[in-house]
Amino acid sequence: MSTTDEQMDQKIRDCFMSQSLSVEAVQSILAKGKKAKEVHDRAWWRPWVPVAAAAAFVMLISFQLGKNYDVSQFAQKVAGEIVMRHNGARPFDVETSTFDGVQNGLKDLGFSVTPNVKQGLLSAYEVIGARYCFLEGQQGAHMRVRNRATGVICTLYVASLNGPLKELKASDREVHLAANDVTMWEDSDRLFALVE
Repeated sequence: MSTTDEQMDQKIRDCFMSQSLSVEAVQSILAKGKKAKEVHDRAWWRPWVPVAAAAAFVMLISFQLGKNYDVSQFAQKVAGEIVMRHNGARPFDVETSTFDGVQNGLKDLGFSVTPNVKQGLLSAYEVIGARYCFLEGQQGAHMRVRNRATGVICTLYVASLNGPLKELKASDREVHLAANDVTMWEDSDRLFALVE
């Protein structure tokens, strides 16, 4: 490097070294740096809380709509399960001709099998026998009944409306399957289903 270059470098250095910021400007820069650090130190997730809450709300609504939409499919599934057992030939735990006899014979049931609703409909049937069963994971009673007028053997199911069966609450319906028709109704937090 030549002496003129060195002299030029020295003059530039001296020029820059002679320049300085005022005390107010330095304080302003330091304050802005401190404020930026505070913003940076905030929890990263805070801005995402409203987004997460909105997403959870949308998911909840969509799941509820999905459940309501699938109730008829669920009823079809339950009716299919009932019809499958209706066509089976398993022996009964109790042979009796009354609902009281079924209740006394199936002592471990956590609910009454005696209907409060549609007694007129069920008075047309005579109880033959009953056994314990499970319907969608809920304990139930599978009763064989005979139509007094026609002599046709039918099945009457009674199960508590707990677990997945809650979806059938307040939904009286008839389900038509290939081989049988199933009439389902709610009666005091119990599901009754008659297969003819």
